[in-house]
Amino acid sequence: MKWITILRTIHRYWKMAHDPRTPPSVRYLIYFGIFYSLAPFDLLPDWVPGLGLIDDAAILPGVIAVSMLLIPREVKESEDLKEHREIERSQEKAIEVRPEHEKPKASAG
Repeated sequence: MKWITILRTIHRYWKMAHDPRTPPSVRYLIYFGIFYSLAPFDLLPDWVPGLGLIDDAAILPGVIAVSMLLIPREVKESEDLKEHREIERSQEKAIEVRPEHEKPKASAG
């Protein structure tokens, strides 16, 4: 489940980076963060005591935090709205494929 969350986050930032309203500097920051988190090399080797794992644990959250501050609000809001609509559609499809006796009843009122 952890990998799904990570991949969804990467996908979300990838989509926001491709939005024309996102400034190029933020776009390159996002690209760097995604590339670094997926790259097989490190700035500091993992065998360096105390520091080797810190860069792995700090780069992606740091990029996410800085990007969230620099991405325009309207880009984040439109991406949230798209994601919300996708979730609603998938829930509606899941209800449609249920057997009739398992579907939620419409409330009278």
